[in-house]
Amino acid sequence: MKIPNSNRKKALILVDIQPVFIIEQNKYIISNIKDLINHVKYDLYIEAVFHAEEGSIWDRQAKVKFPKDKDFHTHNELLELLKNKLTVHVEKSTSSVLKGSPNVLEILKKNSIEEVHVTGLKTNACVLSTAFDTYDHGYFTYVIEECCESNIPELHNSAIAVLRRQNLTNNSCIEEISFQAV
Repeated sequence: MKIPNSNRKKALILVDIQPVFIIEQNKYIISNIKDLINHVKYDLYIEAVFHAEEGSIWDRQAKVKFPKDKDFHTHNELLELLKNKLTVHVEKSTSSVLKGSPNVLEILKKNSIEEVHVTGLKTNACVLSTAFDTYDHGYFTYVIEECCESNIPELHNSAIAVLRRQNLTNNSCIEEISFQAV
């Protein structure tokens, strides 16, 4: 995979890579994200987890419930790699990581982050929302295509097409910058 190498201060955002969301079709992203963490230096790592409680808008409108239970954490293999890195844990009940707690925008500003790389689940939902939200807040934003997935291939492909059209992926970058191979 090719990673934008802009020399800007950058953060890696891991979106909802929780045991409850890992299925046979998407588990390959765990090893891809591990490679990314092992080969690319980020100034900040943000690992976000999603929950939808009974009675929430997710429950009432989408009939989706993901309580804070034993699976309410980022995948253990990734947590192990983040142990000695500057990492912020974010809990959210929204699509975008920026709307979670603690306040991610304040953390990005405090750490002088200029660029974010987004990975995780699901490409067509929380990854897409986080990418648009960070971009709308003025951050150079790249979804790392090889490090995100959905449980429905057509939705993943559609989301990637939308992101590429906006030049918001590592494979659609039109900036005149170098790339690092992972």
